Amino acid sequence: MATLVDCAQIAIEETPRYENATTVAPYRVSTNVKYLPVQSIRLNPAPQFMDTSDEVRGIEGGYPQLINGFEPEGALSMRAYINDLTWLLPIAGWTGAHTLSSGSTLDPSGSTMAAGSHKWVFTKRTGVTAKTAQFWVCYADEGVFLKGQGFGIQTLTLNAAGEVGADMAGLVVLNTTDPSLTPSFDAATILPIRKGDITLSWLASSGTTNDFSLSMASPLQREKSLGTASAGFFPDQMLFGDDRLRVTGTIPKAALADADLDALMAGTAFSATARWRTPVAVSASTNYSIWVEMPACQYIGGQADELANKRRFGGSFDFWAAWDSSTGKDATITLVNSVAAVETYA
Repeated sequence: MATLVDCAQIAIEETPRYENATTVAPYRVSTNVKYLPVQSIRLNPAPQFMDTSDEVRGIEGGYPQLINGFEPEGALSMRAYINDLTWLLPIAGWTGAHTLSSGSTLDPSGSTMAAGSHKWVFTKRTGVTAKTAQFWVCYADEGVFLKGQGFGIQTLTLNAAGEVGADMAGLVVLNTTDPSLTPSFDAATILPIRKGDITLSWLASSGTTNDFSLSMASPLQREKSLGTASAGFFPDQMLFGDDRLRVTGTIPKAALADADLDALMAGTAFSATARWRTPVAVSASTNYSIWVEMPACQYIGGQADELANKRRFGGSFDFWAAWDSSTGKDATITLVNSVAAVETYA
């Protein structure tokens, strides 16, 4: 059956899949697919060209340029549905540990989670090879079906209002035949996070906060290994770049306070947590929630508003999640949702 509506599908890959990779281990695609309710998404093969017009050929111009490689990339924007983040975080440099609550599991606040709810604790992925996913981006009316392989997220952003953005890098983008997809989504009653759902635990005596945003940067590096199995012009390996996954953000202040300026000038590290809890229950009294915990948060920039002839002044401060020696981490993301698994390989 043809794909009848526009849609975007994601499925985690066992190992980054290069052009013409086999579908057996270790290059399988998970059978746990997710249709993302994106606001926008794009995949771009980004062909690189060889221009031979610098050659001495006795002509007033140059011959047609030659394909000399591809640097596939993409981007997406969507609202932060907590189930969907379980697919995005693994390809953004995180590794998730799953627990199905039997009624005794604790969430990060120490509250007992109801039986049947799922807890995902994401910590930084180690090693050299990045985790990637396969994407389908289907333009149904136009009959254009783009397949992306080996895609990871280089920068994932999330703000207080629950808006998600992702910049992606990949190994392959193919314009292919209709994959015959039938999209299915979570029920509309499972709401995205909103600004009214957030609670911040921040620096003591900090000024009044009126916004909050996070950025998770995990640089990726495409490589062409020159292996015979992957001959062609697409890269065949997706590796982490030299820089480690780094969590940064900005916290604007509607009212200025000494504590924020003092912490900036002293380089003070403080424990910080951002929690979003939606009004929708996963099971019993356990609601869909996100915790971002930073045990050694630190201001690394920012300033007070300019003094002017007005009633009140605020400011804006940039922060990052520094490494905390006592806990052995710099950031942890916990999701409470209804997702049992994101990777199943047949």
